Amino acid sequence: MLMTKKSQAVDNNPLSGTSLRIIFWVLFVLVVIAALTVPLLLSSEKKASIGHLREKYKVGSLSDEDVIAKETFYYIDEVLTKEAQQTAANAVLPQFVFSLGITMETIELVDAVFSAISNESTEIEALGKSRALLEQQNIVDENNLLGAVYSLSPQARSTIRNVVRETLRAMLSAGVYDRDQIHMIEQKGYDRLEVYSTLSSERPDPPLIHSITNVATQDKITSTLVTILRRYRSDLTVNQNVLVLDLVVLFLRPNVLYDELETAFERQKASENVMPVTVKVDSGQYVLKKDFVITGQDLRTMQAMVLAEASYSFMEIIGMALFILITTSSAVYVLRYLFANSIRRDFFVVFFLGGVLVTQIATYLVLKLFVNSDFPTLDPLLPVLVLPIMLSVITNRKRAGYVAAVLLGSYAMLLPTATLTTVFFIVAECFCGIHFIKYVSRRIDMLFQWFFGIVATTFIVMMNNLLLGYGFESIVMLMTASVVNITLTYILVTVMLPLVERLFNIPTSFRLRELAYGDSPLLARLAQNAQGTYNHVQAVADLAYAAANAIGADALLARVGALYHDIGKLDHPEYFIENQDGENKHSELKTSLSVAIIKSHVKLGVEKGRDAGLPKEVLDIISQHHGNDVIAYFYKEAQDEALLNGKGRVKPEDYMYASLVPQSPEAAIVMLADSVEAASRSIKKPSVQKYEKLIHQIVVGKIQRKQLKASRLSFSDLDMIVSSFIQTIAGKYHTRLEYPDTNTEEGDDEQ
Repeated sequence: MLMTKKSQAVDNNPLSGTSLRIIFWVLFVLVVIAALTVPLLLSSEKKASIGHLREKYKVGSLSDEDVIAKETFYYIDEVLTKEAQQTAANAVLPQFVFSLGITMETIELVDAVFSAISNESTEIEALGKSRALLEQQNIVDENNLLGAVYSLSPQARSTIRNVVRETLRAMLSAGVYDRDQIHMIEQKGYDRLEVYSTLSSERPDPPLIHSITNVATQDKITSTLVTILRRYRSDLTVNQNVLVLDLVVLFLRPNVLYDELETAFERQKASENVMPVTVKVDSGQYVLKKDFVITGQDLRTMQAMVLAEASYSFMEIIGMALFILITTSSAVYVLRYLFANSIRRDFFVVFFLGGVLVTQIATYLVLKLFVNSDFPTLDPLLPVLVLPIMLSVITNRKRAGYVAAVLLGSYAMLLPTATLTTVFFIVAECFCGIHFIKYVSRRIDMLFQWFFGIVATTFIVMMNNLLLGYGFESIVMLMTASVVNITLTYILVTVMLPLVERLFNIPTSFRLRELAYGDSPLLARLAQNAQGTYNHVQAVADLAYAAANAIGADALLARVGALYHDIGKLDHPEYFIENQDGENKHSELKTSLSVAIIKSHVKLGVEKGRDAGLPKEVLDIISQHHGNDVIAYFYKEAQDEALLNGKGRVKPEDYMYASLVPQSPEAAIVMLADSVEAASRSIKKPSVQKYEKLIHQIVVGKIQRKQLKASRLSFSDLDMIVSSFIQTIAGKYHTRLEYPDTNTEEGDDEQ
């Protein structure tokens, strides 16, 4: 018994349902991983290309091209930041510390020396002790000033002592600086300095800032001393004034000293407080201009632009993963919906995912190869056109190709080489390529599709690159790349399509045309051994083709199904009425045997079709072209015999075809065309009215017997099919249609 359940439908696909489900999930996971991994791998490749930038663009040379920022980005300029930090550090004035300790030590030294001179009994002891005190402070009395002091009277000595103390106190209170340190900071370009005291850990606010020209050093105190000593003119003689002046110079030490450590600390703090210098580059801004000198800033901006394009944060990676999951799942859902009624739905989805995976791998290899090229954008090089065209051709559904194009464009948007127009470019290029697909009879006609695709894509490239602001030379380069890409695409499609057709036995338009119009051994045998059946299937094919066209079904599939639907009659053609010439073989057989022979042609047809390598869709039409309908002639004959012989009721199921009712519009059309063509031969004195009545009776009968319940044909479709049948049969038998208000007699015109 032939298969009676949908799960038992004829299937010569090498992949089973379970295998397809496993492959689907494996490919789905691999596609998601690849779509996420490819941008990350390419970002690493692009970061590694920064060294190439330094070789290509030399600071001080002229740029040979325009480079424009594809999108707005920010970057921290380390060179400008270091310059700003250095400027901030240099703005910190040299830090000098006012040492009260040195001031007190100096005054105490004066008191100790004068005390030694006054308290010792002899001159030698006095001078020895006082000079020893000076030597402890690295002071040498080269001019024997202490001896001059010793020679003074005690009163004069006391006066000199007080004047020296007060003068030193006044000088040190104002601050005395080391001339070498002042000279050093002058050499560094500073004209001011900052002073703080050792008595407090807090710095004054505002700080005490002095001009270098106004500070006192050992070599600039003479005028100051003279000014101070003028107040003691009445108390001292001229010689004593000179002695005081020399003693002050002898005892005086710098008490405002350069604090190198504090200065370094303040400068470090000022440097650290400088915010990094952030540079903003707007979308469309020129990074390099042709024939302009490349500066260090330009090169740093170029490197930052490359890094900005190639860098992904953790949150961006999470977002990319979610985006890929959503878009991939949506594409799969749309395809499953699009092919909801196709027996190859799962296969088409698996083929789609496999193509996406291969495209992602090819995209990585192409972009890796050209990452250091001179192309301003790599969009025209992306190998994204092959899958949409292949999917459109093998499914005979352009919408499937559109789905693939949108998904690949979405993936390309994540690439580090993507521009603002990448998605637009890919979708437009693929849509144009798919639009120009014509399901033609000759594969060479793809040459014309290639030409129209090149024209359309060249225009898209030109428009896209004008939007991005590239120069004429860049546009020509990208147009050339696009032409090469499209050419390779059509070469691959032309080579791969026959392989995919044969490997998976897919009924593409090319394959169906070969079966419909090529030299078929099965049809040749049918024409030789069963001429009546051959003429019948040819007539059914014409009816089915026209009817399928009328409702937008697959007309080629309907034609091929009609041509092969009766190949099961090859073994015993004489048992079928269209091949009989007067003698009826069934008159010698029992009704039950006749029924078995008639029913067997369906099963035999499926077997012969499978052996001949017919696609599954065609085998299903062969299997379903009678559905599970009753073989009316023999059923009626069996009923008559039973009534005549007094037997019980005849079971209708014994006289029914053991197959599925038509599961597709094309199978249903072939069923109806088969019945109409066979019945139309029995009409005597044919006319349009008779054909119309006959066709309506056949269609209504099929509906009543539930033969069209799974065909997805609407009543509107059936009306169009009936009209098509009437037109085709009327034309075939030269029967003119009768129109209102015409007196033309039935049959008086044989045109």
